Amino acid sequence: MNINDMLSADSFLVNFNGTSKKQVLEKLSKLVEVKLNINSRTLLENLTKREKLGSTAVGNGIAIPHANVENIEKCFVFVSTLSNGLDFNATDDQPVDIVFLLIAPDNNGAEHLQALALISRLLRNKDLTTKLRGCKNTESALAVISQTIREEAA
Repeated sequence: MNINDMLSADSFLVNFNGTSKKQVLEKLSKLVEVKLNINSRTLLENLTKREKLGSTAVGNGIAIPHANVENIEKCFVFVSTLSNGLDFNATDDQPVDIVFLLIAPDNNGAEHLQALALISRLLRNKDLTTKLRGCKNTESALAVISQTIREEAA
């Protein structure tokens, strides 16, 4: 499993000026709808339910919201960098400014867990998160992630 296989240039929302967690999840859900033809309202409801179980903020300004959906064959990742940090109820009380949304097939829990672990490992790289925070467009954000993966594989 490789994160590059889950990402594409149309999976990014860079330097988004969101004002709330709900607005960020709503905007990402609409991005998912355009790319995967998944109802954004239903996805947003699922993401909101998941957040009520416990925040998907993992600390250091990062959140990894995730949902299982029907009628997809593989995992997809959507990335948003935020121009201002937002309250995601993180355990470290830090505002979130990097969001990796994972959309996984409903029938494959193992793949979902593998993808979450992969994203989590990737986002532990402080150099990557620092560079992502400085990106001003999709191309640079995708390049930063791809470069980091190449370096880690070497």
